[in-house]
Amino acid sequence: MNEFVVRLNNKIKNIKIIDDSSAEIDGVVVKYKLINIDNKSMLLKINNKLYESAILTHSNEESVVSVNGASILTKIRTSLEEKAFQLLSFSKSNANNKIEVKSPMPGLVLKVKKQKGESIKKGEAVLILEAMKMENEIKSPADGILEEIFVKEGTAIEKNISLFTVK
Repeated sequence: MNEFVVRLNNKIKNIKIIDDSSAEIDGVVVKYKLINIDNKSMLLKINNKLYESAILTHSNEESVVSVNGASILTKIRTSLEEKAFQLLSFSKSNANNKIEVKSPMPGLVLKVKKQKGESIKKGEAVLILEAMKMENEIKSPADGILEEIFVKEGTAIEKNISLFTVK
């Protein structure tokens, strides 16, 4: 099953896609049909109720969509991405303003995308962690310099292992 956490104007909906015509939204099974009109517009039918929707703006983090004329700020993550986001723990050291990023889950470091000493922007991927057969980008929580990388590609890691620091 594909599981997603969808934020609609700061309201959270948990959605599980059961098959091509059924989904579970916050524990309630619904029938749905998605009809693409073009690459930005679609019709969504949920339990025989029709919704006209269009993507107004889109970025990596969020999108603004129009649903029956109302604009809605949306953010969609897989359940695993949401859990990783919530569990991503980093500690700030007041003495030297370092941010330490730790592993949100056990997994395998597939790729280290940045090198020690590189400038990095908030939200930029530093490494890719494979967990539960999914690839998860571990991103920088702040702008800065990648001061240290504690893991190497191909390394199996446990939860809460230090991955890198940003200064």
